[in-house]
Amino acid sequence: HPGGLSDREIEVLRLAAKGLSTNVIADKLFISPKTADNHIQHVYTKIGVSTRAAAALWAMQNSVVS
Repeated sequence: HPGGLSDREIEVLRLAAKGLSTNVIADKLFISPKTADNHIQHVYTKIGVSTRAAAALWAMQNSVVS
């Protein structure tokens, strides 16, 4: 996967890039909001960004989302 992301991190990034909140991401993936936030933070670290907007842009540039 691009950026060394795990399958779950890719799932979380795709949902976050669509503008979904951490709570909605957690509900959709049947995980706790804290776990969803941990995944988001790991994504940020791995791809070198600090905001959802930057993560969404990275996801588009790296064909994670279309």
